[in-house]
Amino acid sequence: MKRYSLNPSSFSLVETEEFYERKAKKGLILEKRGHYLSRFRKEEPKNLSYRVEIVDDKRLEDGKIPEEQILVYEECGWSHVCGKRQIQIFSAEKDTDPPELYTNPEDQIESIKILRKSFLKEFLSMIVTYAILFAIQTAGYPKRSVGAYLRFISDGVYKVLIDTPAFGFLLFGTIALGIGYYVVGMISSQYLILKLKKGVPLRTITPFEKVIRIWKKGVVAVFVSAVLILGLIEGSTSVRGDTPSSFEGPFVTLEKLHEGEFQKEESSDAYEGKYRSRKTIFGEVIKTQEFSDRTDGYSSLDQEVYLIKSQRIRDRLLESLKVSLYYGIVVSDFEEVIVDGLDEVYVRNKWEIVAVKGDLVLRTFYHTDKEPSRESILLKISESLNDTSVSRSE
Repeated sequence: MKRYSLNPSSFSLVETEEFYERKAKKGLILEKRGHYLSRFRKEEPKNLSYRVEIVDDKRLEDGKIPEEQILVYEECGWSHVCGKRQIQIFSAEKDTDPPELYTNPEDQIESIKILRKSFLKEFLSMIVTYAILFAIQTAGYPKRSVGAYLRFISDGVYKVLIDTPAFGFLLFGTIALGIGYYVVGMISSQYLILKLKKGVPLRTITPFEKVIRIWKKGVVAVFVSAVLILGLIEGSTSVRGDTPSSFEGPFVTLEKLHEGEFQKEESSDAYEGKYRSRKTIFGEVIKTQEFSDRTDGYSSLDQEVYLIKSQRIRDRLLESLKVSLYYGIVVSDFEEVIVDGLDEVYVRNKWEIVAVKGDLVLRTFYHTDKEPSRESILLKISESLNDTSVSRSE
């Protein structure tokens, strides 16, 4: 029977050895080590000693440690079990009292430097990957400087956090934890090097991770709890439907825009609609989509509505919406216009509109071949939002 278990961190060498020793006493004998998981086979409990050896990637042949190095260890009573890149695992029966692979702490410094270098290489590879993706995106973002694109990313991040806080916390928290892993790995490796230079045996050094473990557990616990709570709030308040006009809310519908001339046929392929709403820690988010393709013309209407009590958060969201892309295309910047009954209104690409009324922010993208006047569309939006405000106050 095979069993699997998460590995201790690669930079916690002594903890890794003790982890496999405890498993062996329970009858779980290490069989294979992966990047995150170790595989064990079930046998009779054994009293084994394990040692972690750090090797240079360049010395690996087809990902395996050289045979001559294995023979040297075997002559000392240690058998090679398995390994993953720099981390190679050896074991021996404790009853045989095998000699330590190193008697002088300073002899292990070069091995730890290899470990530190591996963390640095992985960290830099991640940064370079992000930089390449950033460069590609910048090249596809027309008529904008690098600074403006950085602002665009920042505003996009803010919009995700307001729109779906649970997903935002999960995504960006995971990225932060990943970066933190490499940073702690490099610091931990340097910590071991400094101790070894002072002549402290590796197996007596208190791992750096143990020093920060209580903080690490606290951060992870808060992160996981926040994601679960936010997800529960969003999931329990989520409402969906196929006909936006059947729901009350501070938004416009195709039926409202084409009042007196729009005939909705829900059973026909000529009309499609979606309605989604959910509450978050910041307020309420409503999204609608409608599309009509009839013989007398086609129309499409997409909307995002945010009801946010905090003026500071609402103003920051407004700035994010003004720089974000709709369908990935930017033809021009937003133009501010004045509309009776609305606090602020911005228009871009003719039919992309951002409107503010009290604690409500609405972004809508309207497209049609009927070419109604922009003024009539803005008037309908104002009427709809003000009617909603009146009904709510009553």
